[in-house]
Amino acid sequence: MTRGEILKDFFMKTLFPALIILVLFVTAKALFTDSNGTTDYFYVWIFCGIPFGIWRVRVWLIPRNFDLGTTVAILAIGFIISGLIGGFVVIWKLLLAIWYLAVTIQRFIIYRRGNNAPVVSVDTQE
Repeated sequence: MTRGEILKDFFMKTLFPALIILVLFVTAKALFTDSNGTTDYFYVWIFCGIPFGIWRVRVWLIPRNFDLGTTVAILAIGFIISGLIGGFVVIWKLLLAIWYLAVTIQRFIIYRRGNNAPVVSVDTQE
């Protein structure tokens, strides 16, 4: 593995997901902090999980022959479920980011030694 491939792997699997989660967390913390300064972290967790979980909800509840209130409620339930699923995905992505940080350090140690043996790619997301 070349140095460029190691850095590309680091940015795509460690830094980029962590930055997206950080931006979502800062935004959600500002949205769900009340006037007393207390933050509802359950809402923050759901908000941060929606982008990661919305495409994992394969079967959407499709409202048919309902009024507007019921339709909006069913769509809201879909977003809440995707936020809950995505919340677990966010935790998994952060754990993978920590793992890939250790893998990147190990790869650079092998690269600096001048070892010409191929570095095995550790891809645990699939």
